[in-house]
Amino acid sequence: MGQSGIQALSIAFTSIVILIGAVGNVMNIYFIYKTSSLHSYNNILIAHLAVADFLQATLTLPMSIANSFLRAKIPPTMCQAFAFILNFLAMISLATTAAISIDRCLAVIRPYRYSANMKTKYIIIFIISTWLLMATIAGIPLLGLQRYGLGEYTFIADNLQCWFDFRHHGKNRIAFGITFIYILLAILVTIISYIFIFIVACHKGIADVSIVGYASLKRSIRTTALIVGSNIICFLPVLIAASISYFSQRSLPAQLTVASYLLSFCNSAMNPVIYASTNAILRRKMKQYCCCNFRRFHKIIFRENSRIYPTSGTSQASHIELA
Repeated sequence: MGQSGIQALSIAFTSIVILIGAVGNVMNIYFIYKTSSLHSYNNILIAHLAVADFLQATLTLPMSIANSFLRAKIPPTMCQAFAFILNFLAMISLATTAAISIDRCLAVIRPYRYSANMKTKYIIIFIISTWLLMATIAGIPLLGLQRYGLGEYTFIADNLQCWFDFRHHGKNRIAFGITFIYILLAILVTIISYIFIFIVACHKGIADVSIVGYASLKRSIRTTALIVGSNIICFLPVLIAASISYFSQRSLPAQLTVASYLLSFCNSAMNPVIYASTNAILRRKMKQYCCCNFRRFHKIIFRENSRIYPTSGTSQASHIELA
């Protein structure tokens, strides 16, 4: 497939992800906020993940489309801004995914201690510290310190994307180490947390966790497991592609590089779909909202039609007179 074909497919795919990610995440955030029964610690973290995914869909992905259209014609500052936002939001998403896994692990392994000690302020501290730390890490390559190996955002994959060019060891050796360790650590924490969850569940029976509630805990574990698993699937190809590029010092085919980056974008659309499809309360709220809006729209249309055509008898009479 030629570059024009890759460009067309990536733009079409990215547009679909933008639509699903923007609408889906906004609806999830709105209904979690408005529904008191969804105000759990786990759902606060899921709402935080939805905020990051929404920003990914509305900021990073439109810039990706512009980059595909303009390619090397765009200013280097725009390429750097795109790479910064991409890196920043991706790291927030991974950190939140790991935090969700740890939260569910603690709820299963130490249910009584978790219920007694867990506070909303801890979630708020985590969210604020995550945004500040990830903004700092993602902003380091913008300082022009690539001679120290701290990274440089530039064009890659035949100018179709912007990120680190890991073929240049001198400029990106520390940036690669941070990226590799961070993604790998987030994935390992997530996997280990769910290994502990399933071991404890099989060993002593998850039904014994009566303080949290068997049914609600089981549903939240299922939902978060799907979200976490989808995030791992989305980000693992980027880690593999970056590692191959760094250690071989050769560029991967543009198709594979673009595909790995597009897959990392998918999580912003997959997460709201998974959460809405596995949460009965959220599905019911969305159904009620859609039905109410449909009825309201139907009433408006009926009122407008009644104003234009007051009665069928009047309309028929006017037709007779015209005849």
